[in-house]
Amino acid sequence: MNSRFLKRKTKNNCALHAASESRLIDVRRLFCNHMAMFNIHVASVYGFCKGVESSVRTAEKMIEEAGGRPIYSIGRLVHNNRVVDDFSSRGLRVISSPDEVEPGLALIRAHGITRELKKEFEDKGFTLVDGTCRIVAANHRSCAAAVNPVLFFGIKGHAETLSTISNCNTRCYVIETGSDFDLVEPSEYYDVVIQTTFSSVKIEEFKAIIKERGMKVRYHNSICAASMRRRISVDELCRICDTIIVVGEGQSANATELYNIVVSHGVKGYLVPGAEYLKEEMYSGKDIGVCAGASVYPKDVKDLVAALEERGGMIVQDR
Repeated sequence: MNSRFLKRKTKNNCALHAASESRLIDVRRLFCNHMAMFNIHVASVYGFCKGVESSVRTAEKMIEEAGGRPIYSIGRLVHNNRVVDDFSSRGLRVISSPDEVEPGLALIRAHGITRELKKEFEDKGFTLVDGTCRIVAANHRSCAAAVNPVLFFGIKGHAETLSTISNCNTRCYVIETGSDFDLVEPSEYYDVVIQTTFSSVKIEEFKAIIKERGMKVRYHNSICAASMRRRISVDELCRICDTIIVVGEGQSANATELYNIVVSHGVKGYLVPGAEYLKEEMYSGKDIGVCAGASVYPKDVKDLVAALEERGGMIVQDR
């Protein structure tokens, strides 16, 4: 048998093998698509917002440069137990008062702290490291500069609310529900400052009340862009999903708001800290959405998606 025939036969065999392999891949792909029990749709935006990211980076730097000095976080670094526990294991102790511990480096978290508490820590000899979100800090300045009474749209008792209104040099009313307007004199002129993660629905409700009562106000801000982008991404998921899993915790205002948006659309929603909290009922539908609050590690979202894949889900690239 001549060498040219052998070469041609070998070449033909390679071509046949490649074609067979290609068909096999196509069959496998069709088989996988057919066998997928549900589709997984991941939100276009998730993971740390810039404020949380900055605060976390500041905490990392504190740990690296502490040089043996005690390090603290004044209040929980973010509203996420996983993040807090991670930094606690590396020596960042959560405290609420300067009287609890000996002086050292103390981090002001993303939500900020009140002016009064800041002074207490300074007076006791602590070195303060400012990790306040820049947008929250801008709200602090707006309150400090206001010459009119302030209407603060926000959650009463929330860390960001407390830190922000402490900067007011005039009267301040925290407006969390429509009934809170009953305490406000409608004939006065007001400056309005809004918590960065406050409910969009409530903001529109409050604006309608202000208009209805003929009140004169000046709006200084709205919710932050990061919160808005996450809410828009959830709105998009609600149009195509029958169930949406929000990765986050109930203590987080922004994660709770994402969950509320899901429910308001009539979509079945779940708020869970991570993959280990998955239950079968959470992925019993055909199209399962996944989104996350702004203080959630991106890895926690990816781990939950991977867990859904292991349970028969297939990621769908939405356009």
